[in-house]
Amino acid sequence: MKRATAALLALVLALGCIWGSGRYFRGQLEGSLQRQLIYDTSLEKNYSPNAFSALRDESSLLVLGSSELTLHEESTHPQLVFGSGNSDFNTVLLGVPGTQSLNQAINLAALSDQMANKKAVFILSPQWFYKPGVYPETFASRFYLQMFDAFMKNERVTDETKRKILRRCKELLVKDPERKKQVETYEKIYLTGDLDPLDYLQLGVGNLFSGLQSDYNVWRTQTYPHQQAEHRYTPFIASVKPSETTVHAGEIDWAALRQQGEEQGKSLCTNNSFYIEDKYYQQLIRARGYTARNSERDSSFKVSPEYDDLRLFLQVAKELGIEIMLVSVPVNGYWYDYTGFPQEDRKQYYQNIRNIAEQNGVQLADYSDREYEPYFLRDIMHLGWKGWAYLDEQIYQFYQAD
Repeated sequence: MKRATAALLALVLALGCIWGSGRYFRGQLEGSLQRQLIYDTSLEKNYSPNAFSALRDESSLLVLGSSELTLHEESTHPQLVFGSGNSDFNTVLLGVPGTQSLNQAINLAALSDQMANKKAVFILSPQWFYKPGVYPETFASRFYLQMFDAFMKNERVTDETKRKILRRCKELLVKDPERKKQVETYEKIYLTGDLDPLDYLQLGVGNLFSGLQSDYNVWRTQTYPHQQAEHRYTPFIASVKPSETTVHAGEIDWAALRQQGEEQGKSLCTNNSFYIEDKYYQQLIRARGYTARNSERDSSFKVSPEYDDLRLFLQVAKELGIEIMLVSVPVNGYWYDYTGFPQEDRKQYYQNIRNIAEQNGVQLADYSDREYEPYFLRDIMHLGWKGWAYLDEQIYQFYQAD
């Protein structure tokens, strides 16, 4: 009896320590670290809903995307334009390379209760829409348990939509049995009613540990940025500090910002005729040589499961009452012509996105006519100096609109 009592007491003390530690780290994320997390694009930030507490401010707008969100010294990137958090308007960034529509549907539902401003921007990448869609390994690497837990607990997302998302998750987690089992456990508890008390207990204890680990990882990589995963730390990003004076977004000279983007792009694209940033072009040629010519003749964005994943994202947004602005980013027309990627297929992709936006009644920032605009992109696919200048203004207009 004494041993059982001692074991129970030890368990209670351990759980109490975990709870107390979790409360401490959560307080750090929602307190002293909140502002620097607004524009942070570390992988660890994506693990925890608590890292997005800035969304509780009505002057903040959620911007979802993937690799283009990372700051690459573009003076027109929203982090620099809006004072790195010291502004009367901020864009809270969510996404890293490989984060696609299904992951973002889960993330949106996970964060919706924190969003004082019921609007969000979703930047689409044409490269998601190759025939296979998101690869299982990529999806698994961007599947965050704490986000998924908050998604499943969100009662405004219908069971029907949750079933569709869970079905797709299980398809994509076929090579990750541990995560697939976690999804199946949530399905039993929240959807099928096939409740095993042991499953519920394991899930609860597991989430306690997982939540602590997620918040700790965010705190650790904010305190020691060089420890960020996937080499996402750069000295330049670390050097960016909040503006000394408050930026008033309504006073920004957007025409001057576009001109600034034009000049910066021109100074950094000097060694090729594709309007690709010099450093990126050198890496591209080293990686692919000149074998890239006509290498994409048989490629297409016309048909892809990513379209249905995007529709699921928009269905989640509709059920949550969140107004969405999709952003259709073009490819680099010069480079894609060089690789032989069919122009008609590209046009069909852009039209597919227009159709989906119209069918779902959401706004679309359509930049598909800028494939050949110098400095709109910084490489073959990512928003560049002028691209961000245009989008910054359109995001702010979307935020202001009734």
